[in-house]
Amino acid sequence: MSKGVLLFCFDTKHTQYHKILEKCVGLIRKNIKLEITVVTNYETFKKIQPLGFINYKFIEPELGNKKLGKEWNNVDRHLAYELSPYDITLVMDIDYFCYTDNLVQFLDTNYDFLIPTHAHDLTQRNTFNNRVWSMIPMVWATVFIFKKTKYTKKLFDTIKYVKKYYSYFLELYRIFYKNFRNDYVFAIALQQLNGFIGYNTLPMQISTLPPDCKIIKMTDNGLVWQYKDQINFVKDQDVHVLNKEIANV
Repeated sequence: MSKGVLLFCFDTKHTQYHKILEKCVGLIRKNIKLEITVVTNYETFKKIQPLGFINYKFIEPELGNKKLGKEWNNVDRHLAYELSPYDITLVMDIDYFCYTDNLVQFLDTNYDFLIPTHAHDLTQRNTFNNRVWSMIPMVWATVFIFKKTKYTKKLFDTIKYVKKYYSYFLELYRIFYKNFRNDYVFAIALQQLNGFIGYNTLPMQISTLPPDCKIIKMTDNGLVWQYKDQINFVKDQDVHVLNKEIANV
């Protein structure tokens, strides 16, 4: 069965996401060692440095999301099933940096769909306790794995339905965070499709650096980060970096 990584990348007027993509692809090549498909638009594609053999699929991103007053084009994750050319697909945010091959082991399981349910704040502040902001436990669509099966086709059809009527589901589940968020859309769809009795998850916590952490240095093996007067580093550990200034590091 074919396996590969699917990435979404769209520049905005505030953030050069293609620079983050270039860093992400380099680490996938080094550690994950799978074929890569990038979903982007032509305006972003023109800025991407040559990355060797990469599959590109072009769409125009759906607009509408903003974060801290800045455009944030992350609304198209529901298209992953139809856009992926692979039998087994690893979908990742481009600001998730694979300093290990840990995710590879989950591509050969018997499960059709796997997604993590917890993130770990590397600053030890418990920033990501999102359960208090809704009636439904959130998942982390930062990373997920799916096979092309009848079940996952139904799942992605349900994801599209939840997305279409997202304002209704926000009220139904009393979700405080009103911006569109893939994490809640996937959580709602999984709960609906599985009869409210649970679903299979990735047995991992996503190690995450919050947006107020400054990235000082990035290498092939890890990165150095700062929070207030604390300077620390991540080495040989996958990490999700929420500060988009990493594009310029």
